[in-house]
Amino acid sequence: MSGKTILVTGGSRSGKSRHALQLATNTNNPKIFIATAEPLDEEMTERIQKHQDERGKEWITIEEPIDPAKVLKDKGTNPSFILLDCITLWLSNMTMKDMTRQAILERVHEFIAECKNSKSDIIVITNELGSGIVPLDSSARSFRDIAGETNQLLASEFDEVISMVSGIPVTIKTSSKTHDAEKIEDKNSKHEFSPEKKQGLYEAIYKRRDMRHFISKPVDPEKLGRVLDAAHHAGSVGYMQPWNFLVITDPEVKNKISLNFKTANEEAAQKFNGEQQKLYNSLKLEGIQDAAVNICVTCDRTRFGPNVLGRNTVFETDLFSTCCAVQNLWLAARAEGLAVGWVSILSNDQLKEDLDIPDHIQPVAYLCVGHTESFYSKPMLETAGWAQRLPVEKLIYYNKWQGTSTDFKVQFSDPNKNG
Repeated sequence: MSGKTILVTGGSRSGKSRHALQLATNTNNPKIFIATAEPLDEEMTERIQKHQDERGKEWITIEEPIDPAKVLKDKGTNPSFILLDCITLWLSNMTMKDMTRQAILERVHEFIAECKNSKSDIIVITNELGSGIVPLDSSARSFRDIAGETNQLLASEFDEVISMVSGIPVTIKTSSKTHDAEKIEDKNSKHEFSPEKKQGLYEAIYKRRDMRHFISKPVDPEKLGRVLDAAHHAGSVGYMQPWNFLVITDPEVKNKISLNFKTANEEAAQKFNGEQQKLYNSLKLEGIQDAAVNICVTCDRTRFGPNVLGRNTVFETDLFSTCCAVQNLWLAARAEGLAVGWVSILSNDQLKEDLDIPDHIQPVAYLCVGHTESFYSKPMLETAGWAQRLPVEKLIYYNKWQGTSTDFKVQFSDPNKNG
């Protein structure tokens, strides 16, 4: 059960901080203040001290100029009152660290997700920068734009939005959100997940990415254990569970697989001509040596003998089942903040030789798993111009191939899902 989220916006010196503090006066829960300001000069140091004195000793102040989502993960597991002041300084801090627009917005999305999952009531203060004169400097315009985009994201996802005008709070968005998720669940279906659980599931699906860019941060073995256990809970034909997971961390083994990819990739590039070949050669299509962990997912097609329930007419269902395990792995990894990239440009025969895989075992997926600086906002191939996502409405037929709807027709509540 999550708490309420409130966005307080307005111009400079409009009373945002004062009003946000007033909203916390009636709570008996712990009060936590996340400060994004950094005391870079004497004036800012004095301003920070003044705000601390105004809050009083009942507030616990946590200084976090770069990653406030980390504080929410730590402090938002129990009911409390959390106030962040302010978004604009947080964006400025990330900009000063030379973070890209994509990386900044990914942090914003992560922060919003933590706000919505938190059991605490959360108030976030931001500044409205788009109401004044258009800045002359291009970097200033870029900062104004990303601040405006962030404010829109927050306002869209938060329960309430309050605009401060000359010290007067004007409520511009309210929510009838109930905190009784079980009542909502019962109203719809006794088997339906609560809104919060559904949100987490769909977020993992829509934010899953086939990643190629990794950083050197190691993978937590317990986190990887949860991910592989999720993969192991995939459905399988006849409960066959045909998969195995080869976890690879040895640099020498990774180097062998990397050489395999290089040879296969050079051959694949020859399948394309002209501009398409040029675009193909510009794409980064693997992260074998960069990712902390590689995982080869295999299918044992002889598991439980030659006769498997449900596989008599469609023998390939064991391979399909293994693909279900791969998808479970991918979604669980995304929920855990791990990046996954599927390397399909490999010689399977060479892969089996390099990994000592027996003849009767079929490699299905070679995955790079690790941490990334930021997840792609859209699939990489879409951003690069290789292909676009097809409209799902065009891929649905009724009752026969290319059949049209007569009585029942699928409806889509949100046609603009990202990714």
